[in-house]
Amino acid sequence: MTLTTQFMTMIVMISGGIYVGAAVDTFERLFFKRNKKSWLELVWQLAFWVAQAALLFFLLFLVNYGELRLYVFIAVICGYSAYRALFQTRYKKLLEYMIRFVTQLMTFFARLFNAVIIWPIRTIIMVIASLLIAVYKVIYKGIHLLFLVVLYPFLLVFRLIWKLLPKKLKKNLSKTAGFWVKIKNTINKWKERKRK
Repeated sequence: MTLTTQFMTMIVMISGGIYVGAAVDTFERLFFKRNKKSWLELVWQLAFWVAQAALLFFLLFLVNYGELRLYVFIAVICGYSAYRALFQTRYKKLLEYMIRFVTQLMTFFARLFNAVIIWPIRTIIMVIASLLIAVYKVIYKGIHLLFLVVLYPFLLVFRLIWKLLPKKLKKNLSKTAGFWVKIKNTINKWKERKRK
């Protein structure tokens, strides 16, 4: 391995250590509400560290074809220490700013989506439903009025016939009607009991 390759390896691994420090802070900030006693926490941590190790090894592979030497680990530790000493405070402030910016951007797009798509669709559905209800009421009242107009002459004829009937026949018809009403009421009560 040439000196140039060794120098590039050290530079890349120091940069990798700085990146790992920033990644750890990012991970802790984004997932700070997680339950640290659950088994899912173990999965998260394992996946995170496997991803960091894979990325560092990929960078090492690009520089020196993946040769591991002691100075590689020292360079990563130095990079991580440099991040903690020099960049951590500034990076955390930048991270908070980015989180606020992304949150506000997502809120804006959610409100825009609601105003442009959800609200018009909801309004159209409500208008159509109101129109259908209004049309139903008009049709219902129209049919009801039509029945009244059509049946009114028959009602007049029936009243005239009823007045001309003898009193005894009227009494018999009233008793018969009362009998059918009682039967109807009995059937309705029986249905209600059966439902209960």
